[in-house]
Amino acid sequence: LLGLSLGMSLGMAGFMTGLVAQSADAAEPVSPRGQVDVWTLDFKPGPLRLYVDPIDGRHYHYFTYQVLNRTAEDRMFAPRAELFTDKGEILRSGDGVPSEVSRRLMGLLAQPLMENENQIIGDLRQGKENARDGIVIWKATDLDSNEMTIFVTGLSNAFERVKHPLTQEDVVLRKTLRLDYVTPGNMADSVTVAAQPARPEETDRGNQFHAKISNGIWIWR
Repeated sequence: LLGLSLGMSLGMAGFMTGLVAQSADAAEPVSPRGQVDVWTLDFKPGPLRLYVDPIDGRHYHYFTYQVLNRTAEDRMFAPRAELFTDKGEILRSGDGVPSEVSRRLMGLLAQPLMENENQIIGDLRQGKENARDGIVIWKATDLDSNEMTIFVTGLSNAFERVKHPLTQEDVVLRKTLRLDYVTPGNMADSVTVAAQPARPEETDRGNQFHAKISNGIWIWR
C-alpha cells in the first residue's frame, strides 16, 4: 500500500511541479554527458516533525539537516526543499511561515549554529569543521497525510537537458535528492513523534540508490 500510494503521489508531483526523469542505466546521475567538474555535497537528513506554535496555534512541518563539503573547492550553497504529501499537496518551504514562528521554533531546538533557509545561503567551505546545520519549515495545511516526500535541490551542480515529451522543447533537469517519510496514524495526534524514514520502492532502489541515506534516492527533476 505504501509503495503504491507513494508511486501515485510521485507521479502527480512530477506532473505538477516539473518533469521527473530517472535513468535505469546508472546507479545515480553523477556525470551528465558534456558536463565537466560535476560535484555533489554530503547531506545528512534529520527527522521530519510537526510543530504547534504556542502563540498562533497553527501547525508547521519542520526538517533539520547537516551539509558537508568534501569536494575539491568551496561551493555556493543555495538549497531548495519542497514537501509533497500523499494528498497531492506541494508545499514550498517558507510559504506562509511567519519569521517569528521560525525564531520561536529555532529557539526551542536550542541549536545556536542552526540556520534557516535564508541564513544558510552562501559559501560552503571545505572540510568537516565547516559543516553547516540547517532547518526547513513548511506551513502544515493538511494533517491527515501520513506519507510525505521531500525533494532537495542545490546539493549538486549536475544537470541534464532532455526533450519535453509533448512540446519537444529543451527542459533542464537537476540532480535532486528525494527523501520518503511515513508516520503512523494522524500527524495531529502524534505531534511529538517524528515521521520515520521509509525505504524507496524496490524499483527505485534498483535504478538510483543513495547509498548513504536509507530513505534517499537521486532523481532528475
